[in-house]
Amino acid sequence: MGVAILGTTAGIILGNYYLHQAHEQEEDAIAQFEMITNLQIEALQLRAHSQEFVTTLSQPERLNEEYTHFVKHYQSFKQIWFEFRDFAATKGEEETHLNGEVEAINKFLKTYQGVPEAYIQKVDILLERVNLQNLKSENVEILRPQLIEFGESSSVAKIDYFCEDLTELTEMTHEEYKQAEATILAAEVLRLQLIVVSMVVSVLIAIVLVISTSRAIARPIQILTQVTKQSIQESNFDLEAPVNTEDEIGILATSFNQLIFSVKQLLEQQQKANKQLEIYSQTLEDKVEARTQELSEKNNYLQQLLEELHRTQVQMLQSEKMSALGQMVAGVAHEINNPVNFIHANLSYVQEYAQDLLKLLQHYQKYYPDPPEALQQELEGIEIEFLVEDFTKILKSMKIGTNRIREIVLSLRNFSRLDEAEIKAVDIHQGIDSTLMILHHRFKLNQDRPEIQIIKEYSQLPLVECYPGQLNQVFMNLLANAIDALEESNQGRTFKEITINPNIIRICTMITANNQVMISIADNGLGIPEAIATKLFDPFFTTKPVGKGTGLGLSISYQIVTEKHRGKLWCDTAPFQGTKFVIEIPVHQCKS
Repeated sequence: MGVAILGTTAGIILGNYYLHQAHEQEEDAIAQFEMITNLQIEALQLRAHSQEFVTTLSQPERLNEEYTHFVKHYQSFKQIWFEFRDFAATKGEEETHLNGEVEAINKFLKTYQGVPEAYIQKVDILLERVNLQNLKSENVEILRPQLIEFGESSSVAKIDYFCEDLTELTEMTHEEYKQAEATILAAEVLRLQLIVVSMVVSVLIAIVLVISTSRAIARPIQILTQVTKQSIQESNFDLEAPVNTEDEIGILATSFNQLIFSVKQLLEQQQKANKQLEIYSQTLEDKVEARTQELSEKNNYLQQLLEELHRTQVQMLQSEKMSALGQMVAGVAHEINNPVNFIHANLSYVQEYAQDLLKLLQHYQKYYPDPPEALQQELEGIEIEFLVEDFTKILKSMKIGTNRIREIVLSLRNFSRLDEAEIKAVDIHQGIDSTLMILHHRFKLNQDRPEIQIIKEYSQLPLVECYPGQLNQVFMNLLANAIDALEESNQGRTFKEITINPNIIRICTMITANNQVMISIADNGLGIPEAIATKLFDPFFTTKPVGKGTGLGLSISYQIVTEKHRGKLWCDTAPFQGTKFVIEIPVHQCKS
């Protein structure tokens, strides 16, 4: 019994020690992962809102909102950074032999030593400059280059690398957490094995001792042998060997009787121990199952957190690209619009002056029908009649050209919608037409195919509350995909064959019974196979060659329609039957 108790106790103590170490490793891994992940998210949010300052300086309401978000994420970033730095220092002091993770954190801190502090110092200076209470319209243009200088500073650039290296630390801490999970499960199994093995070995040792002792004394003493056989055959340990003498045989019989009694007690204790072990095993299985479920839930939570972080990075990248594109488009449109308006306005005066000069010339010809021979030769040389006719045509074509440029500039400004980042009631048809104007160079006739026919089936729609710029981005993605599908269907077809069966894009709008606006964009291309159609809205999924498609267009469009506008976006397609994308959004957006 002593061997069994000592062995079982040692097994429990050793198993609990390994289990405790595994739990501490898991808790450290979760704390590090959450701290590094939150630090990266706050840094990315801080960068994003600092960039929005430039575009919102002329919009007080949005500037106040961006300033509030910026200060909130800035405070969180400072707090988490100092906690992370202190945590890393404490972790390094506690570890006698540094593992790979601690070495990576120390290397990261050494690489970016002073970088967050320098960035925090620049942000403090920036917050002193951006004083919204004393900000006046005349100070906006002074503050704008300061904000741009802040965004282009070396400290901000280093923070971008700082965020990228944090991703590697996040993946490393996630791997450590998985190792901690495996260690916990192994410790649970080891603990159970130690307990069971120690008890079984102790009982076997006791049984072996009983059998060997019985065999050693059974030969010389026949009566003891018979009693032993009967006890074993009948499993009756209430039998006693008779004690007739007080010599060694009597002492041996007495000892034998005591041994039988001890075996009886041992078996009773063994039965009790087996019952307790069975109960404990069942309880342990329940605990292992519960712990496994808990670990699975934590793993799912961490997986969701990683996916959210990745999606936030993709959204931030796309937002920065669209913001830069919108600023460039607005700037180009502004720079083109001024000289074009000047030319267009002056063309009317040029046309009027030209008519006056032509009238004056006609009067000269009327009153001087026979000019001198030298003047007559000069008039015949310059072909005055052709000049009068062609000059009028040139002025008319110049006016048509300037009108065309003004329409393109207006379409670019309507498409970018930099001044309409909030929900606004707009004309959906105007957004579609602006997108078509921008893509006109892809519709028109070229050497490989005739012009793509655009069929508009517009219904009478009310003004729709939406994010105009983002919705125009959806129209751009869907129309560009339709053009790509038609160009793919033209491969192997001649110009004449395409003319007989022309490329068509049909755009339909309507209002549904439940006050929803439905916009459909359909092409008569080759359609999409069913295996691919189920993955169209997955991020980074694309069938286009490398360098031509990123796989983000439809995914971002789906997010804009479903999350930003609480609508639906789906695809109706079949092989060789064309493809139709349908957008359905409410006329009025609910205020959240």
